[in-house]
Amino acid sequence: MFLFLVAPLFAADPPWWTEAGVTRGSALYGKAQARDAQAYEAVQKSLASARKAVGDLELGTALLAADAGRDAYLAELDRSLSGQFLRLQKHVDLLGADYSRVFGAAVERALPGIAAGGTVIQCTQVSQVEAMLGKGPKCPGPDVSGKVASAIDADPALQSQVASILSVDWPTIVVEGKVQAGAPLTGGERSVSAAEVARALRGEELTALDDAREAALEQLAEALDGDDKVAKAAAITEGEAIAARWRAGVAEVGKKLWPDVKKKLDKAAKKGGPVAVALCANPASLGGCGVSDATSAVVEVLTAN
Repeated sequence: MFLFLVAPLFAADPPWWTEAGVTRGSALYGKAQARDAQAYEAVQKSLASARKAVGDLELGTALLAADAGRDAYLAELDRSLSGQFLRLQKHVDLLGADYSRVFGAAVERALPGIAAGGTVIQCTQVSQVEAMLGKGPKCPGPDVSGKVASAIDADPALQSQVASILSVDWPTIVVEGKVQAGAPLTGGERSVSAAEVARALRGEELTALDDAREAALEQLAEALDGDDKVAKAAAITEGEAIAARWRAGVAEVGKKLWPDVKKKLDKAAKKGGPVAVALCANPASLGGCGVSDATSAVVEVLTAN
């Protein structure tokens, strides 16, 4: 007869949602991510191509005798690529902040209707073992992530905001070079890529120099990314010294390489091989040196001997 006075000893576990569950279930989020994934892949390909071209130019410039014009041209294109990369990074950061803001606000607007006067919590509980296994948070009570996703997809404000975000084009990566004069070796009627010839004949030496530079620069990454201005300035200075050592090492490879290449080409010319070629630091993708390219034929002759 006292049963009507007995209340439940434990309250029911509240419904919960997770960020991953909502984004996985949201068609709007999926649409935005699909667009951005495609755009990101395209810009990454452009970035890789531009980096390779400027990297070949840097190698070709270092392999040849010092020349103020070539150095200025390399510096101009390097600055252009660096600036475009920074703009790309800023775009990615702003995009992430925009998505976090508009989707976060939409979830806040959706929760009261789903709670229906009760409480809905965000679940963030995940054990260390589950995290290592790639599993997301899970809480007692019903998971309403799917309901939250459906609610935000029906939110007119979010629909308008996502459409506005998607209307903004991703930045493009384009490094535009121009024809550069070659450095005569046996003539100037045709040209050969200094970088490609050097890699074909002195690849191991150049790889060792590249590896040493990368390893040294990695040691500076923490200071460059940190907030300590003194440490950052010191790291920048050291980075410039590392680059200078790399250029000096590459220049030494060139000093030893080009006289040997000239001797072999002069010998090959007597047998009808490639003649009258200049060394071109500028990759063909950046405009080359304004004459026909004989790199393949020259490399074939040089490696055969």
